[in-house]
Amino acid sequence: MVTCLAKKIVTSKPLEGLNLYSLVTNIKDVVTVKGSFLGGDIFAKKNILVPEIAASMLDLGTRTKDKFQISSTLEMVGARIAFSSGRYRVHFSARCLKENVGLVIKLLAEQLMGPAYSENDLKTTIKRRNAELKKLKEDTRTRAILTFLRELYPTNHPNCPPSLNAQIDAIEKIRATDLKDFHSNNYGLGSFNICCVGDVDHSSIEKHLLENFNDWCLSGLKKPKPLTIKSKKLKEKMEKTVNIPDKSSSDLITGHGIGINREHKDYYSVMMSHFILGGNFSARLMSTVRDQEGLTYGIQSTTAGIEEDNDGHWYIWGTFPPDKIDLAKESIENQLKLWYRKGVTANELTAKKATITGNYQVGLDTTSGLANRIITTVEKGKQLSFMDQYLDIINEITLEEVNDAIVRYCDLDNRITVIAGSI
Repeated sequence: MVTCLAKKIVTSKPLEGLNLYSLVTNIKDVVTVKGSFLGGDIFAKKNILVPEIAASMLDLGTRTKDKFQISSTLEMVGARIAFSSGRYRVHFSARCLKENVGLVIKLLAEQLMGPAYSENDLKTTIKRRNAELKKLKEDTRTRAILTFLRELYPTNHPNCPPSLNAQIDAIEKIRATDLKDFHSNNYGLGSFNICCVGDVDHSSIEKHLLENFNDWCLSGLKKPKPLTIKSKKLKEKMEKTVNIPDKSSSDLITGHGIGINREHKDYYSVMMSHFILGGNFSARLMSTVRDQEGLTYGIQSTTAGIEEDNDGHWYIWGTFPPDKIDLAKESIENQLKLWYRKGVTANELTAKKATITGNYQVGLDTTSGLANRIITTVEKGKQLSFMDQYLDIINEITLEEVNDAIVRYCDLDNRITVIAGSI
């Protein structure tokens, strides 16, 4: 059971715009590092893929070291550093022995502050990403989800992704100067959070951060203000098909916007209602549409798009043989109507509370899980105490709240359904 985890975390601000969080655990000699800062896809200006490619090339060399030197240095001490980019933030992670923390932080700072963005590496990156995007055009699940989101949200909403064709066009136009300009204009301290978990010495890590990040400028990026733009209000059922020839399975997405974000008082009740409907292998949709009727290998119901003050949505996803799509639609419709009209049971709620709280506690059994939980908590603007409160939030959800949320945030008559595959 999680007990006063927040009180065990040491926090400090070694530099303006840099927040350090550390947690000592029983693991010996190993340190896990996770962190992030603003600079993700939403901050793109002229080219929608520049933020993604800028982050993906951080491990391909710096102004003073090529990628082979960096890789060799890390391999010699059994350490690793990785980077990724999301809609809002650039993420980084590392793992190393305690004695090599200084080396890893020095390399991390060099990669973040002075990436090479070489023309040759960019050409290779563009070629690989272009091939990936073209392959995604043949992926039924990707095409179904993209079509659903692009129909549900206005084009200027953060939850509306660019089309695959737009991404393919964008990737071919990226130049090294675009990456360097984006980096110099946006990367820096200001929203920089770093967390170290394991056999850590907070004061020593502070010293390494001061030595290596002291000259990094403050970024001008700020968390975007909450948007007044909302998902589209549907006045009838909408069905879209995306024909992809010669596919052995078709993917189906159905759902609509919920108009609330994670901070809304009803969010956890909405989340729980969909977790009971289709959140795991023992949920209703899996036990009926898959186990009893044999129509699919996978089906789920979930909420999404509720981060960074954005209004989100719920959706059901499933993959089916093309000749079983009509049966699948009928089966999903039956389960939705039963869920909507009769609600969930007390036993279902009790079981799913145990699943969610159990998974949460298991996720805190590793240094990586702890570091990830700390970073995601501060990224959401929450106090660290939220980590200790989360289990109570889940356990205090009532049956009445869940069943009220189903009726309030599900409209069976007005939703978007997308089928992608060999239609």
